[in-house]
Amino acid sequence: MNMAVDINSLPPEAIKALEQFREFQISDFNDSGANGYVMIGRHNVLRKDVAIKIYFHEENEIDQEPAIIASINHENILKVYDARKVEENCSFYMMQAANGGDLFNFTEKYYLSLNLSHRLLCQLLSGLSALHCKEKKLVHRDLKPENLLIHNDTLVIADFGSVRRINEATGKAPASKHSILYRPPEAFGEGAFFDFTSDIYQAGIIGYLLFGGTLNNDLLIHLTNRERNKFNKINLKGDDYETAIFIDSCIEKRITSGKLLNWDSIPFYVPNKIKKVLKSAVSSHDKRYTNASGFLSELAKIKAKLPDWITSRDGYELQNWGGNDYLLTEKKGRVLMKKKKHPAKNYRIDNSVSGDDFNRAFELLKEKIGLP
Repeated sequence: MNMAVDINSLPPEAIKALEQFREFQISDFNDSGANGYVMIGRHNVLRKDVAIKIYFHEENEIDQEPAIIASINHENILKVYDARKVEENCSFYMMQAANGGDLFNFTEKYYLSLNLSHRLLCQLLSGLSALHCKEKKLVHRDLKPENLLIHNDTLVIADFGSVRRINEATGKAPASKHSILYRPPEAFGEGAFFDFTSDIYQAGIIGYLLFGGTLNNDLLIHLTNRERNKFNKINLKGDDYETAIFIDSCIEKRITSGKLLNWDSIPFYVPNKIKKVLKSAVSSHDKRYTNASGFLSELAKIKAKLPDWITSRDGYELQNWGGNDYLLTEKKGRVLMKKKKHPAKNYRIDNSVSGDDFNRAFELLKEKIGLP
């Protein structure tokens, strides 16, 4: 047992879960989640590194049991080894541990190439297809970077606390109130709901982030100056509930008007075709892809001619385009191009492309070597 984790200091629900799993050897504990805890450790019988997710829910929420997911054998769905109730409003499940951590931390730690971003998004959609299939008819309802894990460079969908089955008669499920920044427009107001395309919307936001778009988790950042002034007045009252309701209403306005995402934050080298596909995924309910297969199909059309750009400490690198590698880098206020044969190590300056900024140099390079 790793003595760095003081068992007696854990929440009572975590202690009860450990009592049910004597074969689990805890090595780490994380309570940063909004709806529960995660314990990382070793399963001494399975001889695997595993994680135990403890989460809270309303009593009698049958579909929230992650045991539903255990029957899905898919490489992009997290492997669930066991699932049990701790109390009437608290359950846990044991799952594979992800050696790459969650997607949020993965993208904070590493630069992602366009090819890797494309692959991870396709893996997410492949996993969604398994959830949405006619035999399961499940919607995740809480897709966000913190709920997606990277294991051996493969994306797996995790955190099934919000999963619901689609109603056969209506084709809908109740709307989730988790993670407001990722809620689709149809999840607000009277008659709010989730369906398969709601998961597609959230996958579109994940794609936006994978390809370099920004979305600040600080809700106040998204308020306009006028809204910020009103917020300050409300905040002076000290009524936390009224303050939270106001902030949520501001975010709702941005989402329902399609103004949440800043498409200009996506790096200049991401092809417009990628942005077009992502915009379709996060468009209004009647205009976005109706299923994961349609989204995947559009991504597949782009893959063959997708330039493999990656941001690096030295600038922006294009890998193996026409047998060459290119690097756009800044020196003394000018952007220069360096070039080498793939996969040689050393770049040499190529004076045929330069500019006052990266956008200008990129446009010159794009024309020179025929980038899409």
